[in-house]
Amino acid sequence: MDEIDYGLLKQMAVTIGEASKISDIPIRKLRYWEEKGYIDSAEEKTNATRRFDYYAIKKIILMKELIEDGYTVEAASQKAETRMKKLREVFG
Repeated sequence: MDEIDYGLLKQMAVTIGEASKISDIPIRKLRYWEEKGYIDSAEEKTNATRRFDYYAIKKIILMKELIEDGYTVEAASQKAETRMKKLREVFG
């Protein structure tokens, strides 16, 4: 079994369109979530195309699952962020 290169994984990022396809969440909703501070893109807030790294994609998918389970967007974001902090601690 190959070891996962977490440093490389953190550097990988996808466009907002690809994030939409991966998560099955419309681009408009992802932009809204970013605007409200629920998710962060890897790019600075410029006119550049938004890019989302592994952790952002993981959070987006987790938020989607929590919302489907009845959480509000805000509560899902908070709960997902708590889980993401644990992931970041483990995988640095």
